[in-house]
Amino acid sequence: MEKTSVFLSGKKTFLSAASKKNIPFIESLINSEEIRKNLAERFPRNSEAIADTIDSMNKKKEIFLIINDKKSGKQAGAILLHDFSWHNRRAMLTISISPEYQGKGLGFESSKLLIDYAFKNLQVHKVCLEVYAFNKKAVNMYKKLGFKLEGRFKKHSFKDGKYVDLLFMSLIKDDE
Repeated sequence: MEKTSVFLSGKKTFLSAASKKNIPFIESLINSEEIRKNLAERFPRNSEAIADTIDSMNKKKEIFLIINDKKSGKQAGAILLHDFSWHNRRAMLTISISPEYQGKGLGFESSKLLIDYAFKNLQVHKVCLEVYAFNKKAVNMYKKLGFKLEGRFKKHSFKDGKYVDLLFMSLIKDDE
């Protein structure tokens, strides 16, 4: 079995750079109905599209990491830092955790690791994210991380036959 390189490590998780070997996992993660309900993604993503995303993010110097569970050694999710605005020193955070690993602190720890890395090593001043208002578990985790609500876009996205609110949240380095 091929050894996975560790980019960042915590007590419960380690984060490794997404690569072509992770494509089957990523494909099953983002195409699963349970995960997709919380994503803006509307269309199925095949392995070629995922490979293109990984390549594109590498070229743009964006961060696409696989969340690995230290206890089982298995892939548990994905976390991204993307859409950098270098002159404004901000970036967007996106995270998805497999249902069987949700509620175990892996998402919180992974987010904390990547946000700390962004603040301390990339000189990012502000990390932003968008989350559907109905995704209470995620909203609570973001609040626990220190994210603040900046705006609520009423009936902004069409999901499962109805319009839903989208929240815009951010964490500013100086507010930690």
